[in-house]
Amino acid sequence: MKPSADTSYFSTICIEQCKGLCCDPWWGIISFPLIKNGGMSNRAFRAELIKGIKEREQRITEGYVTKEAPPRHLFGHPDRYNVSIRDIKVNGNSLVLNVMAMFAFQCRYLSADKVCTIHPALTGGGDIRPPHCGFMGSLNVRPGEKGYCRIIHAAEYPSADSKAIDAAIEIEKGASEKHYREGFSTIEMAADSLINQLKDYCAKNLSRLLPQEKPPAPGRNDPCYCGSGKKYKRCHGGNY
Repeated sequence: MKPSADTSYFSTICIEQCKGLCCDPWWGIISFPLIKNGGMSNRAFRAELIKGIKEREQRITEGYVTKEAPPRHLFGHPDRYNVSIRDIKVNGNSLVLNVMAMFAFQCRYLSADKVCTIHPALTGGGDIRPPHCGFMGSLNVRPGEKGYCRIIHAAEYPSADSKAIDAAIEIEKGASEKHYREGFSTIEMAADSLINQLKDYCAKNLSRLLPQEKPPAPGRNDPCYCGSGKKYKRCHGGNY
Protein backbone atom coordinates (compact mmCIF):
# COMPACT_ATOMS: atom_id res chain seq x y z
CA MET A 1 0.00 0.00 0.00
CA LYS A 2 1.35 3.40 -0.91
CA PRO A 3 1.57 6.10 1.78
CA SER A 4 -1.50 8.27 2.32
CA ALA A 5 0.45 11.37 1.27
CA ASP A 6 0.78 10.02 -2.28
CA THR A 7 -2.16 11.89 -3.80
CA SER A 8 -1.45 10.52 -7.28
CA TYR A 9 -2.28 7.06 -5.95
CA PHE A 10 -5.72 8.22 -4.78
CA SER A 11 -6.28 10.12 -8.02
CA THR A 12 -5.73 6.84 -9.84
CA ILE A 13 -8.33 5.19 -7.58
CA CYS A 14 -10.84 7.91 -8.50
CA ILE A 15 -10.18 7.91 -12.23
CA GLU A 16 -9.53 4.25 -12.99
CA GLN A 17 -11.65 2.41 -10.41
CA CYS A 18 -14.28 4.77 -9.05
CA LYS A 19 -14.73 6.44 -12.47
CA GLY A 20 -16.32 9.63 -11.20
CA LEU A 21 -18.94 7.87 -9.09
CA CYS A 22 -19.36 10.82 -6.71
CA CYS A 23 -19.79 13.22 -9.64
CA ASP A 24 -22.16 11.23 -11.85
CA PRO A 25 -24.61 12.21 -10.61
CA TRP A 26 -23.42 14.73 -8.07
CA TRP A 27 -25.73 14.56 -5.07
CA GLY A 28 -26.61 17.77 -3.25
CA ILE A 29 -28.08 16.98 0.18
CA ILE A 30 -29.68 19.52 2.50
CA SER A 31 -31.75 18.99 5.66
CA PHE A 32 -34.18 21.65 6.78
CA PRO A 33 -37.02 22.04 9.33
CA LEU A 34 -40.63 22.48 8.29
CA ILE A 35 -43.62 23.08 10.54
CA LYS A 36 -46.97 21.57 9.58
CA ASN A 37 -49.90 23.25 11.35
CA GLY A 38 -53.57 22.31 11.50
CA GLY A 39 -53.45 18.61 10.72
CA MET A 40 -53.26 17.14 7.24
CA SER A 41 -56.17 19.18 5.83
CA ASN A 42 -54.10 22.37 5.37
CA ARG A 43 -53.54 22.61 1.60
CA ALA A 44 -51.04 25.45 1.99
CA PHE A 45 -48.54 22.93 3.31
CA ARG A 46 -47.86 21.54 -0.17
CA ALA A 47 -47.04 24.99 -1.52
CA GLU A 48 -44.80 25.69 1.46
CA LEU A 49 -43.00 22.39 0.97
CA ILE A 50 -42.42 23.04 -2.74
CA LYS A 51 -41.11 26.52 -1.91
CA GLY A 52 -38.69 25.05 0.65
CA ILE A 53 -37.33 22.50 -1.84
CA LYS A 54 -36.89 25.18 -4.53
CA GLU A 55 -34.99 27.41 -2.11
CA ARG A 56 -32.54 24.61 -1.27
CA GLU A 57 -32.04 23.77 -4.94
CA GLN A 58 -31.26 27.41 -5.67
CA ARG A 59 -28.84 27.55 -2.75
CA ILE A 60 -26.84 24.71 -4.26
CA THR A 61 -26.84 25.95 -7.85
CA GLU A 62 -25.83 29.46 -6.76
CA GLY A 63 -23.14 28.17 -4.38
CA TYR A 64 -21.39 25.82 -6.78
CA VAL A 65 -19.59 28.14 -9.17
CA THR A 66 -16.01 28.27 -10.40
CA LYS A 67 -13.54 30.66 -8.78
CA GLU A 68 -13.18 32.77 -11.88
CA ALA A 69 -14.23 36.19 -13.09
CA PRO A 70 -16.95 35.86 -14.15
CA PRO A 71 -17.78 32.59 -12.34
CA ARG A 72 -19.38 29.65 -14.15
CA HIS A 73 -22.13 27.52 -12.64
CA LEU A 74 -21.47 23.79 -12.34
CA PHE A 75 -25.12 22.75 -12.32
CA GLY A 76 -28.40 23.43 -14.04
CA HIS A 77 -31.64 21.94 -12.76
CA PRO A 78 -31.43 18.52 -11.06
CA ASP A 79 -32.25 15.35 -12.95
CA ARG A 80 -33.98 13.88 -9.91
CA TYR A 81 -35.46 15.03 -6.59
CA ASN A 82 -35.55 12.70 -3.60
CA VAL A 83 -37.29 14.09 -0.51
CA SER A 84 -37.86 12.23 2.74
CA ILE A 85 -38.71 12.80 6.40
CA ARG A 86 -35.81 12.15 8.77
CA ASP A 87 -37.84 12.57 11.96
CA ILE A 88 -41.07 14.10 13.27
CA LYS A 89 -41.79 15.90 16.54
CA VAL A 90 -45.31 16.65 17.71
CA ASN A 91 -46.24 20.01 19.28
CA GLY A 92 -49.96 20.02 20.00
CA ASN A 93 -51.68 19.88 16.62
CA SER A 94 -48.48 20.89 14.83
CA LEU A 95 -45.78 18.66 13.39
CA VAL A 96 -42.15 19.74 13.29
CA LEU A 97 -40.53 17.86 10.40
CA ASN A 98 -36.85 17.39 9.69
CA VAL A 99 -36.88 17.09 5.90
CA MET A 100 -33.97 15.77 3.84
CA ALA A 101 -33.88 16.93 0.23
CA MET A 102 -31.53 15.22 -2.21
CA PHE A 103 -30.80 16.60 -5.67
CA ALA A 104 -29.11 14.59 -8.43
CA PHE A 105 -27.16 17.04 -10.58
CA GLN A 106 -25.18 16.48 -13.75
CA CYS A 107 -21.95 18.48 -13.59
CA ARG A 108 -21.38 20.52 -16.75
CA TYR A 109 -17.62 19.97 -16.48
CA LEU A 110 -17.57 16.18 -16.20
CA SER A 111 -16.55 14.70 -19.54
CA ALA A 112 -18.15 11.68 -21.18
CA ASP A 113 -15.29 9.50 -19.92
CA LYS A 114 -15.82 10.77 -16.33
CA VAL A 115 -12.92 13.22 -16.14
CA CYS A 116 -13.26 16.56 -14.34
CA THR A 117 -12.29 19.05 -17.03
CA ILE A 118 -11.74 21.86 -14.48
CA HIS A 119 -9.48 19.79 -12.24
CA PRO A 120 -6.19 21.63 -11.53
CA ALA A 121 -4.25 18.65 -12.90
CA LEU A 122 -5.76 19.44 -16.31
CA THR A 123 -6.09 23.22 -16.24
CA GLY A 124 -2.43 23.73 -15.26
CA GLY A 125 -3.32 26.69 -13.07
CA GLY A 126 -4.88 27.21 -9.66
CA ASP A 127 -7.84 25.23 -8.47
CA ILE A 128 -10.94 26.99 -9.85
CA ARG A 129 -13.37 24.39 -8.53
CA PRO A 130 -15.81 25.26 -5.70
CA PRO A 131 -14.26 24.51 -2.28
CA HIS A 132 -16.45 21.46 -1.66
CA CYS A 133 -15.25 19.75 -4.84
CA GLY A 134 -11.65 19.70 -3.65
CA PHE A 135 -12.68 18.84 -0.10
CA MET A 136 -14.55 15.67 -1.06
CA GLY A 137 -12.44 12.59 -0.34
CA SER A 138 -10.16 14.32 2.14
CA LEU A 139 -8.06 11.90 4.17
CA ASN A 140 -8.48 14.09 7.24
CA VAL A 141 -12.17 13.31 7.75
CA ARG A 142 -13.82 10.22 9.19
CA PRO A 143 -17.22 8.49 8.79
CA GLY A 144 -20.09 10.87 9.44
CA GLU A 145 -18.00 13.96 8.78
CA LYS A 146 -18.41 16.25 5.79
CA GLY A 147 -16.27 15.22 2.84
CA TYR A 148 -15.88 11.57 3.90
CA CYS A 149 -15.36 9.11 1.04
CA ARG A 150 -15.74 5.41 1.79
CA ILE A 151 -13.72 4.45 -1.28
CA ILE A 152 -10.69 6.63 -0.51
CA HIS A 153 -10.62 5.40 3.07
CA ALA A 154 -10.93 1.79 1.96
CA ALA A 155 -7.78 2.39 -0.08
CA GLU A 156 -5.99 4.18 2.75
CA TYR A 157 -5.67 1.44 5.34
CA PRO A 158 -2.64 -0.87 5.14
CA SER A 159 -4.88 -3.93 5.22
CA ALA A 160 -6.91 -2.75 2.22
CA ASP A 161 -6.70 -4.57 -1.08
CA SER A 162 -8.47 -4.36 -4.42
CA LYS A 163 -11.41 -6.38 -3.08
CA ALA A 164 -11.97 -3.90 -0.23
CA ILE A 165 -11.88 -0.99 -2.66
CA ASP A 166 -14.25 -2.76 -5.07
CA ALA A 167 -16.63 -3.50 -2.19
CA ALA A 168 -16.66 0.17 -1.15
CA ILE A 169 -17.35 1.20 -4.73
CA GLU A 170 -20.28 -1.21 -4.97
CA ILE A 171 -21.77 0.14 -1.72
CA GLU A 172 -21.58 3.74 -2.93
CA LYS A 173 -22.86 2.83 -6.39
CA GLY A 174 -25.79 0.90 -4.95
CA ALA A 175 -26.77 3.78 -2.64
CA SER A 176 -26.60 6.31 -5.47
CA GLU A 177 -28.66 4.13 -7.80
CA LYS A 178 -31.26 3.53 -5.07
CA HIS A 179 -31.66 7.24 -4.32
CA TYR A 180 -31.89 8.04 -8.03
CA ARG A 181 -34.43 5.26 -8.66
CA GLU A 182 -36.61 6.41 -5.76
CA GLY A 183 -36.42 10.07 -6.80
CA PHE A 184 -38.73 12.07 -9.04
CA SER A 185 -38.26 14.24 -12.11
CA THR A 186 -40.15 17.24 -10.68
CA ILE A 187 -40.33 19.06 -7.37
CA GLU A 188 -44.10 18.68 -7.32
CA MET A 189 -43.91 14.88 -7.56
CA ALA A 190 -41.27 14.78 -4.82
CA ALA A 191 -43.43 16.98 -2.59
CA ASP A 192 -46.46 14.72 -3.10
CA SER A 193 -44.32 11.73 -2.18
CA LEU A 194 -43.31 13.37 1.10
CA ILE A 195 -46.94 14.25 1.87
CA ASN A 196 -47.85 10.58 1.38
CA GLN A 197 -45.04 9.64 3.76
CA LEU A 198 -46.49 12.05 6.29
CA LYS A 199 -50.01 10.68 5.85
CA ASP A 200 -48.75 7.13 6.40
CA TYR A 201 -46.96 8.24 9.57
CA CYS A 202 -50.07 10.01 10.89
CA ALA A 203 -52.30 7.05 10.04
CA LYS A 204 -50.08 4.81 12.17
CA ASN A 205 -49.22 7.20 14.98
CA LEU A 206 -51.37 10.36 14.90
CA SER A 207 -54.75 9.51 13.41
CA ARG A 208 -56.31 12.55 15.15
CA LEU A 209 -54.39 14.81 12.74
CA LEU A 210 -55.86 13.24 9.62
CA PRO A 211 -59.02 14.77 8.08
CA GLN A 212 -62.09 12.92 9.34
CA GLU A 213 -64.63 11.72 6.81
CA LYS A 214 -68.25 12.54 7.64
CA PRO A 215 -70.22 9.29 8.06
CA PRO A 216 -73.11 8.86 5.62
CA ALA A 217 -76.57 9.66 6.96
CA PRO A 218 -78.66 6.57 7.70
CA GLY A 219 -81.72 5.79 5.63
CA ARG A 220 -85.09 6.92 6.95
CA ASN A 221 -86.07 3.37 7.89
CA ASP A 222 -82.65 2.36 9.22
CA PRO A 223 -82.05 2.01 12.96
CA CYS A 224 -81.11 5.37 14.46
CA TYR A 225 -77.38 5.83 15.11
CA CYS A 226 -78.04 6.79 18.77
CA GLY A 227 -78.89 3.18 19.68
CA SER A 228 -82.48 3.86 20.77
CA GLY A 229 -83.84 0.99 18.71
CA LYS A 230 -86.20 3.31 16.85
CA LYS A 231 -86.14 3.97 13.16
CA TYR A 232 -84.06 6.99 12.17
CA LYS A 233 -87.15 8.86 10.84
CA ARG A 234 -88.88 8.51 14.23
CA CYS A 235 -85.83 9.45 16.28
CA HIS A 236 -83.01 11.80 15.27
CA GLY A 237 -84.35 11.92 11.72
CA GLY A 238 -86.90 14.51 12.82
CA ASN A 239 -90.22 12.88 11.74
CA TYR A 240 -92.30 11.91 14.74
